[in-house]
Amino acid sequence: MEYSNEILKMLSNTDQPLSGEKIAQSLKISRAAVWKIIQKLQANGYQIESQHRLGYIYHDNGKLNQYVIKKDLTVELSQQLDFEIHQTIDSTNTRAKQLSLQKHLHPLVILSDQQTAGYGRYGRNYSSPSGNIYLSLLLPNPSQRLNPGLLTTATALAVSLAIEKKLLAQPQIKWVNDVLLDQKKIVGILTEAITNIETRSIDQVIIGIGINYLTRLDQLPPEIKSRAGSLRKFALAAQVTRNHFIAAVLNQFFQIYQTYQTGDFLPAYRQRCYLLGKEVTIQQGQQKMVGLVSDIDQQGCLVLSNGQHISSGEVTKIRLK
Repeated sequence: MEYSNEILKMLSNTDQPLSGEKIAQSLKISRAAVWKIIQKLQANGYQIESQHRLGYIYHDNGKLNQYVIKKDLTVELSQQLDFEIHQTIDSTNTRAKQLSLQKHLHPLVILSDQQTAGYGRYGRNYSSPSGNIYLSLLLPNPSQRLNPGLLTTATALAVSLAIEKKLLAQPQIKWVNDVLLDQKKIVGILTEAITNIETRSIDQVIIGIGINYLTRLDQLPPEIKSRAGSLRKFALAAQVTRNHFIAAVLNQFFQIYQTYQTGDFLPAYRQRCYLLGKEVTIQQGQQKMVGLVSDIDQQGCLVLSNGQHISSGEVTKIRLK
């Protein structure tokens, strides 16, 4: 729709009403054309109020909006990140894979209000109703090296810090890719690598983040009700919309991402690690291991009390002592 993005951007970037005349002059179109575009934006779910003799004012009602997100980013990030936003998509990670063929120079953020074919680790179905946060980052990998364990743990910490700072809740991290609140999963993270066949190196990385942000617990599918949680009550109490929370996650992530390969963030990760000191069962392919978790090493691996370092796998049982 011609000029709709320009008008949405103008309204999103000010807290004051903008007159139809001012918008029309800026874009060199008629006031009637402005009014038609405003109506279409409203029909698409953007909350734009018309104030008599003052003009139009935008209210962030949680509808995904890159201009509101960018306002909350650091200046540098706001200039660096590209966005692609969907109302519905099969999967943001699948879309990132499609876009990886185009070799983006800048990090790309893909967002959707809901997913019809969201997936988690091992290709498992990931329930993706409207109102939550489904975000995939497509990142160039200039170093040609990748430590997926460190990258996933860094992402889990970034989301946890955003929850603590913006929503005043105290999450914990279940190695390697889940964030918990009251022992219920509220965040899932999936890191995937894009390999360059010619150079046989990883030249791009996809990080998928699914956050149960506004999920009503009574609307969760029966099969996951016992283990899934939601940030809904914290988000509503703190009055933090999805757009503002997404910006907080991106700010935290890219701050850690600059140096994540050093493992400098790991002390903060360990403080929040739910598994330390607990006996766990770990599934690694066909193999099962049982052990007491004593540490997370500098590569993001789980360390058992017998000295074993585990770089991948899934914790299927936790015995509380």
